[in-house]
Amino acid sequence: MVLLSLGLCLGLGWHFGGNPQTAVAQNTPPPTLAPAMPMIAGNFDDPQGRFQVGIFEGYRVSRVGSAPLIEAPDGSLAYTVVITPLPRGAEMATEADLVQVTQQTFGSGEGFATGDVQAIPGGGIRINWTGQLSQGGAAPQPMTGKIFARQRDSEAFLLMVAATADREAQVSDAIVTLGGTLTVP
Repeated sequence: MVLLSLGLCLGLGWHFGGNPQTAVAQNTPPPTLAPAMPMIAGNFDDPQGRFQVGIFEGYRVSRVGSAPLIEAPDGSLAYTVVITPLPRGAEMATEADLVQVTQQTFGSGEGFATGDVQAIPGGGIRINWTGQLSQGGAAPQPMTGKIFARQRDSEAFLLMVAATADREAQVSDAIVTLGGTLTVP
């Protein structure tokens, strides 16, 4: 660990001795880290046996239509898994096919817009997205998140993570952790 830290410092241009750069670098405040995600405390098993996904400790599970909604106690971070059919004839779905079904599935949400798309080793894609959340008479809150989309036979499994601005820094950790727990028999 010491060697890694030393290598990082030297790589960033820090020098030993009385160099003025050293004084500036030492007075720089440390970077702010995202709060750690809770541990996975159990699994949600789809009632039809189509998938399983982890549940973060302290999160509650409810349903929205036929999909699970798993959310933090304060509602600031939530996730779901939605299964949707792929376009006809898409035996091997392309990235464009997966983006299309994602937009069709979630596109009616408030201000939902997809962003960057990244291929995932082992198959599937990760899609950044933004949107809004309106609750009651309160002003809409900006939302951000990531979607992990993967093909299984003629369907796409869409794992969506959503967060309010105060939990945005945890979205990447959440999608990586949850993507590792999503199993499709």
